Amino acid sequence: MKWWRFTFVVILVAVLQVSAAMNVLSLTNLRIKPDVLLILLVYFAVYCDVYDAVIISFALGFAADMTGMVLGPHFISYGIIGTAIAHIRKLILLKTTRQQAAAVFITGIAVAIIALVLTQIKAPQMTKTGLFEITAVAAYSAILWFLVKWPVTKIGKWLGVGAHRFGLKTDGRV
Repeated sequence: MKWWRFTFVVILVAVLQVSAAMNVLSLTNLRIKPDVLLILLVYFAVYCDVYDAVIISFALGFAADMTGMVLGPHFISYGIIGTAIAHIRKLILLKTTRQQAAAVFITGIAVAIIALVLTQIKAPQMTKTGLFEITAVAAYSAILWFLVKWPVTKIGKWLGVGAHRFGLKTDGRV
């Protein structure tokens, strides 16, 4: 993993997440828009080593907190769920695009519910999302996965996803 490049990509995506460009993609007056950081969470949790996936999950959670109103809840929820996906993918292969989109949907709901509960504990006046918004954002992100899988995969290759630290591929080939 090329960590300087990863840092650049995360900052770029975090700025994109809060920019006016994402408002173009928003649906209804509830401002339902896809969560690009969630898509990256699932991609890196599926394709990286477990060690790297844990670090990336917490880094993406920190970026999600920086784009939100309350610091902390997304850091914890992204870290926990990203780590769980990294370990679960040893048992459940997430190879097809449909399976990965389903993982984005389920992950989106789990991350948002955990973050909502933690936000409710920390700052109850800041919670204004409901179950409909959580489900809609997760579904929108899962649908977007079908459109952005190719560019995200190319960015992942540029970041060194799948390459072992010592130059070997993660599948054991030299």
